[in-house]
Amino acid sequence: MTRDLENTLAELGPGYRSLVGRMRAAFPEERLPCRLAFTRGTAFAFAAASLVAALALFAVFSGGGSGSRGIERDYLLAYGGEDAVEEILRTQMADGSWKNDFITCQNATALKGVAGAETAYLRAVRYLRAKGLRPLSDEELAGRAAAAGSGV
Repeated sequence: MTRDLENTLAELGPGYRSLVGRMRAAFPEERLPCRLAFTRGTAFAFAAASLVAALALFAVFSGGGSGSRGIERDYLLAYGGEDAVEEILRTQMADGSWKNDFITCQNATALKGVAGAETAYLRAVRYLRAKGLRPLSDEELAGRAAAAGSGV
């Protein structure tokens, strides 16, 4: 026992000292449950699992992941003009938003003035106003499209 524990037990009385003795007897030093024994096999398995996880993360973040094209498409959809309107309408959520506020601002601007998309546009504007945001101006959307290299 440590000196601090000895001092505390001296202050608390003999009943606590016997309790601590019983607790220590239940877990002898060689049987402590928090100790881990690493063998060569365990170390090899851990290294192999780490390598597989690192390769999977590299594939996802380097653009090799299966969903990377879909995520990129979501950000570029508003630049597609009339051809993208159907997909923009299909992916709008019930609250009037899309995956995030950045995409919502772009898509709302893309829907402005499009025949048949008035309701979707108004839902998007209502969502943005509730968050203190607004759709982009036509110039802002055109600037983003130019910076992105245009097209979907």
